[in-house]
Amino acid sequence: MRMMPVYVRITAPLYWWKEFDTYNVTNSCSTMHKITEKEFRLEDFSVEHLETIARFDDDGEPHQPYMLIKSVIDCLNACRKTYLKTKSKTDWWQMIQLIPSSYNQTCNVMLNYEVLKSIYRQQKDSSVDEWEDFCRWIKKLPYSDLITGENNKF
Repeated sequence: MRMMPVYVRITAPLYWWKEFDTYNVTNSCSTMHKITEKEFRLEDFSVEHLETIARFDDDGEPHQPYMLIKSVIDCLNACRKTYLKTKSKTDWWQMIQLIPSSYNQTCNVMLNYEVLKSIYRQQKDSSVDEWEDFCRWIKKLPYSDLITGENNKF
């Protein structure tokens, strides 16, 4: 299974990539070099679980996560615009340190069936949407029964 390579391009939020990195697979992506390529949009973030209505904490203070992410995106775009004019490292740092973990990043990844088996075993019952999607993708691979153990003919 180690000799069965899989190359895939994955788009997922930074919080997912942080966990994915524990599997020590080869991936090629860079937030640092790609962050200024295009304007930030709401679609660039995984925000499907953010509440759109205001809630109140114990002190009666309102919070509205969905509106907050929109403000962060506006701020990121302002920082990007300034950076593109100045090329200042200080302006670049504003984006790097402000970007939320819900930002979706695309990476090219090299895996093998042995690693996929480990990932599948550990993540198949995950409540994180992105892991559920990844495990469904694994099940669609040729000879996925080697990974999942389902319908094992070998």
